[in-house]
Amino acid sequence: MKNTPENNEVIKCIFLCEFHATAGTKIVDQSPKNFISKEMFDKASNYVIPKVQLAYCFISISLNDLKILGYPIRIDNKSYVRNAFYFNLCFVFDNGTRTFCYESIIKKCTEYLLSLELSSKFLSKLDETKLKRLELMLDKIRTDINNYGNCMLRDENNILPLCVVPYYEDKLIEINEMGEFSHKAPVLLDCFFENFTLSSWDLTTKMIVPFINGFRHIDRIAQLADVSVTIVLQCVKHLVLLGVAVLVPAFQYSNIYRPTPKLKLLAKSPEVQERAIAKCSKSELKKAKVRDILMLFASMTHGATLGELCVRFNPAKKNIDERNTVLFGLVEQLIRPIFKYPVVVNKNLFVGYEDMNGNHQQQHSLMDMNSCGIPISNASKRSSFDNVKVAKNSFTGLKTLDEICMRTASSTRQLEEQLACDKHVIVLLK
Repeated sequence: MKNTPENNEVIKCIFLCEFHATAGTKIVDQSPKNFISKEMFDKASNYVIPKVQLAYCFISISLNDLKILGYPIRIDNKSYVRNAFYFNLCFVFDNGTRTFCYESIIKKCTEYLLSLELSSKFLSKLDETKLKRLELMLDKIRTDINNYGNCMLRDENNILPLCVVPYYEDKLIEINEMGEFSHKAPVLLDCFFENFTLSSWDLTTKMIVPFINGFRHIDRIAQLADVSVTIVLQCVKHLVLLGVAVLVPAFQYSNIYRPTPKLKLLAKSPEVQERAIAKCSKSELKKAKVRDILMLFASMTHGATLGELCVRFNPAKKNIDERNTVLFGLVEQLIRPIFKYPVVVNKNLFVGYEDMNGNHQQQHSLMDMNSCGIPISNASKRSSFDNVKVAKNSFTGLKTLDEICMRTASSTRQLEEQLACDKHVIVLLK
C-alpha cells in the first residue's frame, strides 16, 4: 500500500537517487517509502541525474502535480566505475509550492552527504548499516522540517543544523542597497530574547551574541569573538532578515542625527514613553523625564553634532544616558542618522579661487573650520597628516565617513582634519 504523507506537510517526500554503473539511474532510499513509484521516477530519471553541465546547480522538475527540487552532484575519481559518481538528494513538494526557502537546506544536506562520500564512500559502498543510517536521516529531516520548520540533525559525531528561512524580498533589497555594512553596529531587538532561546541558534550566533550591544561595529565584533568577518556578516544578515536585529551607525559624538515624523509618538503614546524612560535613564534610581528626552531628540537639527548637543543640554545632569538614548531613538525610528560623504571636486565653490591657487607660504589664521563646522588648529592639522593619509580615490561621494574610517583604521577626527586641509574635498551631509 502506498504510504502518503499528511496533506498539510509541505515536504511530501525526500529521496536519494544515484547513477549505478549497470542499473542506471535508481532511487537508493526515500521517505516515506514508495511515495515515488518506479513509473513516475522513470519519467524524471533523465533530469534528476542531468548532464555534466548542470551539476552543482538547483534542478526543478514538475511531474504529476508534484515539484521535485534537487542539487545534483558529480564526483570525478578514477576509483569509481566510469571514473565518476553521480547522486542527487531531492525534495518533493506540491507543484504550486514556492521552494526558494528550502534551497539552502537541500544544498546543506547534499554537501553533508558529499563529505561522507569523500571520506568513507558512504553512498557508493552502501551496506545495511549505512542504509539504516540514511533512512533515519531522511525521516528526521522530513518530519522536523514539516513540523517545526527546523531540524537539528545528529548523525553519529556530527551535528547539522537546518532551518527554513523565509524569503523576505523587501528586506533583501534593503540590505543589498546598503552594500558593505561591516562598519555598522547590529542591535538585537527584544523579540530575539522573548521568542528564541540562545541554545536554538547556530554556533556562530552563540559566539557573537555576547559582543552585540548596539555600539560595536561588525569588524570589532568579529575580532572579539575570533570569527571571520565574512561569517559574522552572513550571520548578522540572517538576524536582520529574521527581524530580530537591526543595523545602526556606530556611536560617535561627531555623529549627526535628525528627528523623524515618528517623534510625535514619544509625546502621545504612553507605551513609547514607558520604553523611553526604561531605555534612556542612567539608572533605575535616577530616571529621566519624557520631556527632557523629547527635547533632546527635537534639538537634533541638521548640522549639529551629538557632542555639541551634549555640551548644550548636559544629559547626565538630567539623568539621561546619551548613548542609550541615541540607540533607542534609532531602533524606534524616532531619529535618523545624517551621513557624511566626502567628495573630490575640481573647484570648490565654497572657497575663493585664489585660496586654492595662491601663495601657500602666506600665513593663515591659527584656527580654521572644516566642512562640518569643527574648528581645527594648524598644529592639529600637521599632527593629523603625520598619523593618517587617506587616498583621495576613497572620496567618491559613495562611501560614508564612517566606512572610510574603518577601512583606513583612522579616527573620525583624524580624517576630518585631513579633509579640512584639502580644499578640493567637500563633505556632503545626507
